[in-house]
Amino acid sequence: MSLRDLHLDLDRDAVLPLPAQIAAAVRAAVRAGTLVPGDRLPGSRTLADHLGLARGTVETAYEQLRTEGYLVSRPRGGTYLDPDLPASALRALPDPGHVAPARTGPPVRIDLRPGAGSRPITAESRFRAAWRAALDLPSDTADPNGIPRLRWAISEHLRLMRGITVDPDHILVTGGSRDGLALALRALASPAQTLTVAVEDPGFPGLRRTLDEVTVLPVPVDEHGMSVEALDALAAAGERISALLLTPNHQFPHGTTMPAGRRAALLAWARTHGTVVLEDDYDSEARYAGPLVPPMWESAPDTVVHIGTFSTVLTREVSTGYVVATGHLGARMRRLRAASGAATPLLVQKAVAEYLASGGLRARIARGRRRMRAAERVAAGFRDLPGLVEAGRSLVVEMPAERARAVRAALAESGVRVGDLSEGWSGRARRHGIVIAHPAAEPAELRTVLERLRALLTG
Repeated sequence: MSLRDLHLDLDRDAVLPLPAQIAAAVRAAVRAGTLVPGDRLPGSRTLADHLGLARGTVETAYEQLRTEGYLVSRPRGGTYLDPDLPASALRALPDPGHVAPARTGPPVRIDLRPGAGSRPITAESRFRAAWRAALDLPSDTADPNGIPRLRWAISEHLRLMRGITVDPDHILVTGGSRDGLALALRALASPAQTLTVAVEDPGFPGLRRTLDEVTVLPVPVDEHGMSVEALDALAAAGERISALLLTPNHQFPHGTTMPAGRRAALLAWARTHGTVVLEDDYDSEARYAGPLVPPMWESAPDTVVHIGTFSTVLTREVSTGYVVATGHLGARMRRLRAASGAATPLLVQKAVAEYLASGGLRARIARGRRRMRAAERVAAGFRDLPGLVEAGRSLVVEMPAERARAVRAALAESGVRVGDLSEGWSGRARRHGIVIAHPAAEPAELRTVLERLRALLTG
């Protein structure tokens, strides 16, 4: 559909936030018949540029519509109105001539979606102390790649928590993992070649929402990760793959780790074909059982761009991440960041640096791991849930699509958010159900949620 069809007449002085106005306009277009199930929406960057807004404003609106069940993301083709949107949902939309405040529903009390993050950081005494200390620190040079003290602190964090030695000069501070991925894609882009990214199918949907502007190739995964044989078949068919986007430390949906053999095979394939590996290391701090496999970057810093974020452990309130990149690609990323400016406010950077340097993050991770062990014990008592197919770092419960939608809605009414299994596929979902990322939950809350889920599934 065209941008004109959305009739986005935004009121920047209205009480209703801009993301809610955009979401309401999309609903109105559906009711008017301008937008029908299966239609593609403009990419978030395209729409943001058209409206003169920050891209995050549009992404927030799209995320709300995904949560409500209106939109689905297909990285190969962007964002679509759900082809399976029931007729009852279409009839229930508000009058398109009146943009009313969006019904947000009950507040989210417990968020058990993969990648949702942990408890807010702002109430923690050690972080508040780091914030106060940041206020008293002398001003740093506004280095767009990140202030030196934070890049040094991240380097120390990676040495102590991930077992790798990284030169702080190879670290770029980002606004989170999506910002880091977007920066890497910009550095990889070339006027002479279409940027093509291979993604895990199924795979964690978080970062793939940044891929609207590139060609995406979904690659099947097996129990070990992305299939090398499938990559060979794509290459034999003439596909020129620019990058592999991998989550080796947390395979969707079960949270398992890619074994060393598959990592080595994928790195060998990437070197042979001149392909960059974009390693999303999200949720690495959430592992406590067994040894933590080092990042792929350690084995091939010339081939791998390591993308990390503190959003999972410090929550999105901090909105700070990092990229480790060397060589020509790393230099290009630093030039691009210098041209666009710092992604994170200097005061936030100083506070995060103080928090890391003081040991606050290590202490928070240790507390989180104790909570995870307790949550695992709670989850072990619910192995009889109907449809349970996996009980790893995430509980995966399969069920028909309509049933899954109803269960998610019922949980949302009580303030509980869970993941949608179908979002893991780039094309049409091959499996449906819910995903519960339980390790970060408080044990008592998790027990309440699982008891409610059992009642929904057996009632």
